Amino acid sequence: MLNFLSVVLVSITENVELPECWVSRLPDDIIVNIFSRLTLLEAARTSVVSSRWRYLWTFTVNLDFHAPKTMWDINTKIGGRPNESEIEEKRSKYINWVGKVLELHRGRYINEFRIHFDLGDNQKSYITNWIHTALAKGVQKLELNFDRFVGIIWKEYRFPVECYNTLKSPHGLSIIKSLRSLSLKFVDVNTEIVEFFIYNCPHLERLSVFGSKTLLSLKVAGSSIQLKHIDINCCHYIKEVEISSSSLLSFKYHGPQIKLHVQNVPLLLDVSIGGRHDVQLGNLIDPIIQYLPQLETLELLLDLKKDRIQFLHFELPKLRHLIFRVIADAHHNLLDLTQIIKACPFLHKFTLKLICDGSKRKLREFPKCPLEHLKVVEFIGFAGRPIDLELAFYFLENAPKLEKMIVNPTSPYSVGSYFEFEDGKSEQAARKRVKQLKKRVPQGVQLVVC
Repeated sequence: MLNFLSVVLVSITENVELPECWVSRLPDDIIVNIFSRLTLLEAARTSVVSSRWRYLWTFTVNLDFHAPKTMWDINTKIGGRPNESEIEEKRSKYINWVGKVLELHRGRYINEFRIHFDLGDNQKSYITNWIHTALAKGVQKLELNFDRFVGIIWKEYRFPVECYNTLKSPHGLSIIKSLRSLSLKFVDVNTEIVEFFIYNCPHLERLSVFGSKTLLSLKVAGSSIQLKHIDINCCHYIKEVEISSSSLLSFKYHGPQIKLHVQNVPLLLDVSIGGRHDVQLGNLIDPIIQYLPQLETLELLLDLKKDRIQFLHFELPKLRHLIFRVIADAHHNLLDLTQIIKACPFLHKFTLKLICDGSKRKLREFPKCPLEHLKVVEFIGFAGRPIDLELAFYFLENAPKLEKMIVNPTSPYSVGSYFEFEDGKSEQAARKRVKQLKKRVPQGVQLVVC
C-alpha cells in the first residue's frame, strides 16, 4: 500500500497544477513514512504541493546522498582526462547539498544515512560533522562510500582519532547503541576502531569494510556479539581474521592470503570467498571447508589463469544458489564448472559473473547431467562467445524445470557503480549475439536480456 502511495506522490510532484488529492488528507506521520520511500529529490519536490507539505519532507528518516549519474557525467565529459577543477566544483555542490539537507532536517532520528561520492581527506571536517549528526540522531544504517573518479588520486578519508575518542565517552557510547549496519568503503579505518564498533554496538548486525589500508586484523568473538553479516573486501594489508559467532549468517572475504580462523558458526548459510591474483582459491577455502555442506548460498571467485576448479570432493546438499565470479580468457573452458554443479543436487539458481578477454574459438561439446531442481540461470558479463554460450547451452539442455535465463552483458565490475550507465561496443555486440541463445531456448523458458 505504501509503495502505491509513493508512486502517487511522485505523480503529484510532476505536475504542480494538480489540486490536492485524497493523499493530502492522510495524517502527517503516514505521509512522512511515504516520503522516506522516495529519493531525497522526490521528497523535496513535494514541498510545492501545498503549504502544509512545505516542510514535511524534512522529517524523512532515510537520507540517501547517492549521485552516480553526476559521477558518470563527469567521466564522460572529461573523456578520460580528469579535470580537477570541474571535479572540485561538483564536490562543492555535493557538500552543500548534504549540508543544506542536514540543516533543514527536523526529524528526531535517522534510520538510514548514506554518503556516496568522490570525497577524501581534504573534505574531512565536513564528513566528520556528518557522521556526528547521523549518530546523534540514532542512525541505524550508516554507509560511507567514497568511490573515486577514474584517474584521480587523492588521500583517502581516514576515520579521525578525535571522532573515535569522542565516541568512547559515555555520551558517545550512548549514541551508537542504535547502530545496526555499518558500511565503510574507501575509508581508512584501523583494527581498533572497527572492533570498537563491534563490541560496543549491541544491535550491530551487518559490518562491511572495503578498501581500508590500515585494517591489519579482525577478531569477532563473544557470546554478546549479534553480528549476522561480515564483509571484508580489498583490504590489501590484512593478515588475520578470527571469527567465533553463533549468530553469524553470512561471511564474505575477498583479498590477500590470510590466517583465517572460523569456528562456532552453526547458523552460517552464505559464504563468498576469493583472493587476489597471487592467492590460490583452495587455500582460502580450507579453513571453512567443514562448514560448506551447511550452506545455502556459495560464491566463489575464480581466476582460471591460476586456480584449479577441482577442489570440492563432496556434496553440498543444502545449496540453493551457486555463484561464480570468473576471470578467464576466451580459450578457457567453463564447462569444468559443471563438476561443482553436479555436487549440488538441489540447486535452484546458478549465477555466472564473467570477466573475459580473448578471441573466438569453436564451441565444445557439453556433458549430459540432469539438473532436476534448477529454475533460474543468470549470466552477468555475457559476451556471447563460445566460452559462455556453451555453458548456457549446457543448462538449456540439462535443466528440465528451468523457468528463466537472465542475460546481462554489463561487466560485473560495473554493476552497482556509476559505470553502469555505459553501454559500450562490447555490450552492444553481446546483445546481438543473444540471438544464438534464442534459437536454443525451449518453450516455457523465459529469456530476459538486461
